[in-house]
Amino acid sequence: MSVIQVQNKQFELFISEDEIRNSIKEVSQRMISDLHDKNPLIICVLNGVFIFAADLIRCFEFPCEVAFIRLKSYSGTNSSGKIIEINGLVEDVKGRNVVIIEDIVDTGNTIQYLKQNILSQQPESLRIATLFLKPEALQVDVDVDYVVMKIPNEFIVGYGLDYNGYGRNFRNVYKIKEIEG
Repeated sequence: MSVIQVQNKQFELFISEDEIRNSIKEVSQRMISDLHDKNPLIICVLNGVFIFAADLIRCFEFPCEVAFIRLKSYSGTNSSGKIIEINGLVEDVKGRNVVIIEDIVDTGNTIQYLKQNILSQQPESLRIATLFLKPEALQVDVDVDYVVMKIPNEFIVGYGLDYNGYGRNFRNVYKIKEIEG
């Protein structure tokens, strides 16, 4: 499908599932090289990351522990600027090699919040992986170790990302369609 409807918005095809999966495989090879002997704790940030995290982690051919946290920072198509912790981390990270997996880094506020939180618990190391990075939208200086794709500052849905909770199920990624007029 080249155009989809999600609630009251139209979205047009932006990135194909095949392109995403090929890029994930490339990034996973770097992660495997870095983490294969580290017994990492992988922290997945719900809700949007579930498809990306599954595809990425299945590439790992070494043991790792997987944990989930749930944060919220969006309302509609805009970041609220506030991070709300819905389900926090229960695993002990002290002395662990930790990797945070996020679906998208746009303002950088969520990753900065998580990074500070995790670092305060004294992990051995902390790395960050994201499916999408929007360099133009960054409001804070944050280092991301593994970026699958850099994209322009577009609002997107699909491959786990949503608009008001809908659209996560689409295999491809779609960007909001500008109304001509």
